Amino acid sequence: MLSVSPFALSIVVAGLWFERADLSPTQYPRIGAWFAGGLGSFLLLNLAMIAAWPTGTVSGDLGWALFAAAVGGAGGLAIGVFEARAIARAVEAERHRLQRAAVERRNERLDEFASLVAHDLRNPLEVASGNVELARREHDSPRLDTAAAALDRMGTIIDQTLLLARSGHVISDTELIDLRDLVDQSWQSVPTGAATLRNEVTHTIEADPDRLRHLFENLFRNSVEHSSRGSQNAFDDDCTGDLTVRVGSTDGGFYVADDGPGIPPEKREAVLEDGYSTTDGEGGLGLAIVQRIVDAHGWELAVTESDEGGTRFEITGVDSRVPAAVRPSETARGS
Repeated sequence: MLSVSPFALSIVVAGLWFERADLSPTQYPRIGAWFAGGLGSFLLLNLAMIAAWPTGTVSGDLGWALFAAAVGGAGGLAIGVFEARAIARAVEAERHRLQRAAVERRNERLDEFASLVAHDLRNPLEVASGNVELARREHDSPRLDTAAAALDRMGTIIDQTLLLARSGHVISDTELIDLRDLVDQSWQSVPTGAATLRNEVTHTIEADPDRLRHLFENLFRNSVEHSSRGSQNAFDDDCTGDLTVRVGSTDGGFYVADDGPGIPPEKREAVLEDGYSTTDGEGGLGLAIVQRIVDAHGWELAVTESDEGGTRFEITGVDSRVPAAVRPSETARGS
């Protein structure tokens, strides 16, 4: 009885565990078949052995048979559970693959549509811009300046729309990227005026380099446009003063923080939506592009308040590999 108890107890515990397990009830019949098959086959084998080499007592033969049944049942049950879990993992992996394929097909259609619309818009936009520029040379009118600015804005929206459509594509190829160098390169690509960058990242990560560069460029551009000296801020019209943007590493990824006026808590989720309109009436796609790039990598994005009272964009779930063998850079002035 002592030798039978552990195997019998494992069968009872497994039966109770099924109620809380993540296995589908459709797997139960197959697990039951493995249990019955293990119990029956091992019992038959041992009955043949009992017949050939009996113990000499009925209680001894019965105990042997009971031991064989418990061991066979427990073994079959274990095999059934392992198989069921393997099937569940395979089904889940296939479901994710199909979901990713569906998302990729949708993004490809969106990309094709955005490219078509952008192509059809660029020609008349260039014609309008050219005529406005000629008219500005002939006539000095503030209305023409306003029209030229609006046409430039339209061109920017077209470019951002294309980038937004392409940013959500599922990422299949990544590279090991020195985050410190990429941050410096991205900063130099954005008109940052008198703003200051403090590059404190110390890790390399697995990512798509082009989309990661777009991510930093849009975050830098967002901080500068809404916090630079003398400009009207989207959330605080009285914002003045030099801006400092800090980029650093965390255990689960990295962050971009500034010492600007920040974003009110009730608007932190809305700013990540496509075409969110700020208080100056202009729609923006920059942060929506950031959200798409983060999603495409399988990361998470959170908008919070920085230590200086500004805005902090924190990206987590990042595959950080090898710490960069460099010290954080000194404060660098913007270009």
